[in-house]
Amino acid sequence: MEQRKERVFRGYLSSADVERLYPARVARIARGELTYADKGRINEEVSSIDQEWRGGRFNGIEYFHFRFPHQGARMAAFLLKQRLHRLVPGSGRAPTPEDVDAEWARLAREREAILSWARSARMLIEIVQAYRFERRQGALSSTAHCAAAKVVEKVDPSIGDPMTWAGVCIEWAEREHRQWFWRCTRDHQLL
Repeated sequence: MEQRKERVFRGYLSSADVERLYPARVARIARGELTYADKGRINEEVSSIDQEWRGGRFNGIEYFHFRFPHQGARMAAFLLKQRLHRLVPGSGRAPTPEDVDAEWARLAREREAILSWARSARMLIEIVQAYRFERRQGALSSTAHCAAAKVVEKVDPSIGDPMTWAGVCIEWAEREHRQWFWRCTRDHQLL
């Protein structure tokens, strides 16, 4: 078994710490419903892969963070083989691997279109700042996400899902400008 020299804590870790200590990240499209049995199978599998895994959920995607690449590859294969992605909100339908690949491609195109819109409307920073402001005030991520979605909705009421659009902008800023992004919090990333 591979060993790390760094001590891993089960308590709070910042997103930068999670990325550094658990670099193998696997994403599951989590828009529909899982049965309790499916949730149990996922929990059983991640625990058998690595007792010290980390996870999170944002903008309809569930993330599993592992310490080693082979652990992430095993989890990704498990999710596909067991058909545990859920593509349609409110649905329990298990998609095929081809459906999942097509949805990832669609999400990538959608992300690019959303970021292009936000840049051309000169709203990218405004949307992200609404999120950051709420977090600075002590709001939870979901509340801050709603505040950012209100900015999207105000700028363009024709957008059908402002939460997704705001989430894309928030994820982009967190990924591309992490240090600046988290300076909104009282202790820089200690939320």
